[in-house]
Amino acid sequence: MDAQLALAEFPDCHSCGNFRAGPAAVCLACARRELTSPGADACPVCCQRLRPDGVCANDVCRSPDRRIGRIHALAYQTGALRRTINSYKYRGTRSWSLVLGRLLLGWLDENLADDRPDLIVANPGYSGPGGQQFAHAEAVLAAADGADHEDRWPFDTAAPPAIVKTRPTLKSADAQIWSKRVSGNELRAALRVTDRSRTTGRFVLVYDDICTTGTQLDVLAGCLFDQGQAARVEAVVLARATWRRSPGRGQTN
Repeated sequence: MDAQLALAEFPDCHSCGNFRAGPAAVCLACARRELTSPGADACPVCCQRLRPDGVCANDVCRSPDRRIGRIHALAYQTGALRRTINSYKYRGTRSWSLVLGRLLLGWLDENLADDRPDLIVANPGYSGPGGQQFAHAEAVLAAADGADHEDRWPFDTAAPPAIVKTRPTLKSADAQIWSKRVSGNELRAALRVTDRSRTTGRFVLVYDDICTTGTQLDVLAGCLFDQGQAARVEAVVLARATWRRSPGRGQTN
C-alpha cells in the first residue's frame, strides 16, 4: 500500500495512477491524510461536535420524534473534502464520483463488515425540470458498486431505485435551520418507495454527500419506515458540516 500511496495525494487524484480503478482501501487511506474525522467529542447520533457540556446542540438528535437511528460520517466538511465535493456537485467535475465512491466503499469495509445493511440507497435526487443538475448521490453509489468487485455490498442501482423523489423541492444546501425544516416538510410529500418488498423488514442505509442538521435524512428514514416498512434505517455521509454558531441563531451551515 505504501507504494500506491506515494503515487499522488488527495485531492490531486486526477494525476494518480489509481484514479480510474484504484483499491478502495488505498483511496481511503490516502484521503485520510487530508481529512478530519469525527472523534471522541462527536455526537453518537449525528457526528456533530458536542458542546463543552457534552450535549449535542442538534434538534434532530434530541427530538422524541426522530426516525433516523444514526448518521455516520467519514469526515467533517472542511478543507480538501469540502473543495472536492463542491467541484463534483457544482463545477462539473463529475469524474470525482469514481473517487468518492471508493471512499464510501472503503469506509463500509472498515466499519460495517460485522453489521451489514440489507440495502444501501442514495438520498434521491430529482433531475427533471426545476431539479438538480444531475443525480450526484446516485452516481457515487453507482461508482461504489462498480468498485465492489466481490459484490460485498447491496448498493441500490436498480431502475427505478427503491426510493425516489417525484418532484423538485426547496434546496437544502447552505439553508438556515428554519428553511431546512420547511424543505423537510416539502421533501416528505415528494418521496415514494417504489417496491416495498425490497425494504420490508430490512436494515436500510441511506447515503448522502453532506449532512448539516440531518433533517432530510430523518425525513427519508420516516418514509422508509412508513411507506417501506423498513426495520432499521441509518445513514452515512462523506462530510459532516460543522456549525459556526449555535443552531437557531442565524445558523447557515
